[in-house]
Amino acid sequence: MLGSYEENRPAIPAEIRRRVFVEAGHRCAIPTCRHIEVDIHHIIPWQKCKAHEYENLIALCPNCHRRADSGVIDRKSLKLYKFNLQFVHDKYSQIEMDLLFELYNAASDQCQPWLPYMAIFFKRIIESGFVAIARSLDNEVHVSGIRSDPIYIVITEKGRNFIKEIGTKEM
Repeated sequence: MLGSYEENRPAIPAEIRRRVFVEAGHRCAIPTCRHIEVDIHHIIPWQKCKAHEYENLIALCPNCHRRADSGVIDRKSLKLYKFNLQFVHDKYSQIEMDLLFELYNAASDQCQPWLPYMAIFFKRIIESGFVAIARSLDNEVHVSGIRSDPIYIVITEKGRNFIKEIGTKEM
């Protein structure tokens, strides 16, 4: 049963909910989690602020939400995760961030194959030095004038450090 403060709590306006979900890519805002079932969490608890302000809201999966409520994930960390989401999504696309996390979590020598004409999807993380083209086939294959053999993308040390800086595991 909901407590009395919950029963009288107004719903978070749809536009604010949408902004919070879009900011996190409809995934948990904790970078090492990224679970797709998400709730909205008040960084400063509702009981204290009595407001639904975008700057105080973050998307968390039920597990991370519970960890935040219990203090395992502290408010300072949540504020940093929120800040990092705003910074990262202004510069890098969701596909670029997903590729970085995929490569970060893979074995250190593992490469991700991509078709060369799709490199535009991760151009900014190449330009930032976070990933590099590790190798491609010696004999290029062209179909109708378009190169169709894969190139292989690998995360660089700079990319690993970037992922570490934006928050990997909770202590």
